[in-house]
Amino acid sequence: MSLTVFKEPVRSARRHLRFGYAVLGFALASTVGLFPTYGAADTASAHAKQGFVTQLERWLAAHPHAQGSAQGIKDNRFTVPKCAEEFHFEFRDQHRRTLTAQCASAGWQRNIRLRKEKHAHSVASDYQSVYELQRSVAAEEPVTHNVLKKVKKLSRHVAQNALTDIPRDQFFAARNLRKGQMLVAADVYTAQYVAIADKTIPMGHPITTDLFRLQKVTSRVPNDAVTDLSGLDHLAANRLIHQKSILRKRDLKKAKLVQRGEQLILSAGSQNYCIETIAVALQDGYFGDQIRLRNLASNQEVRAVVSGINRAKALR
Repeated sequence: MSLTVFKEPVRSARRHLRFGYAVLGFALASTVGLFPTYGAADTASAHAKQGFVTQLERWLAAHPHAQGSAQGIKDNRFTVPKCAEEFHFEFRDQHRRTLTAQCASAGWQRNIRLRKEKHAHSVASDYQSVYELQRSVAAEEPVTHNVLKKVKKLSRHVAQNALTDIPRDQFFAARNLRKGQMLVAADVYTAQYVAIADKTIPMGHPITTDLFRLQKVTSRVPNDAVTDLSGLDHLAANRLIHQKSILRKRDLKKAKLVQRGEQLILSAGSQNYCIETIAVALQDGYFGDQIRLRNLASNQEVRAVVSGINRAKALR
């Protein structure tokens, strides 16, 4: 019968014992001062860095054209040696955005960037007041003040056409708007006065102001809706215009004021006198067109400018 000897647990216990003795010895040596303390070194480094910062700030104050304050010098990773003389500073570029700090006795040199600090007013300008919806609004429904909430957002998160001031007049949703949505100019519109047809107007019929009336509408109107009854002279309907429909610019065309073969009034003269006679149009004409006519009194062909419905002025 053989005897087995377990050596590993004994060796492990010896290693732990030796490690414990080493730790105890290091602690005793530190207590009696055999090893240098790191607190004193840290204190000296802090004093050197504080002196460096003080000298740099004093140098920057003497150079008002410097582009901002030093960046990164208060970081713990930025270390400064103890310098026997004053630190030397100089700009590295013509824009004065970077400078070099040197200590000749320690053979030390660092490049430091300058950056302008944001002041209170510039920080405030980073924010912009906008309006958000507190509930959803359907298209063409009025957007009332109680559904809007004024909030401040970072300018980079604000749309260029965001509404910063709401219209004084009543305004309406241009499309379906959802709760929490930022309001932009394209989301709303105000009521407008537009030309409404009083009766059905057939295609080609001359347009006159008595056929329409200006009426305020709260529904969304086309971009080319006619909003002024002036300037409708010498125009005609380009298509069938139904009663109570909005008159659009696309519905209008130049009216043919003179028909070929029809009689018209031909006038001639000056500011002091005017002579009128009957003539026959030899071609169609719109307002301002120059056309050929036959004077019935002289049976001569003349040229004239169309000035109205079945009217023309002879050329001088």
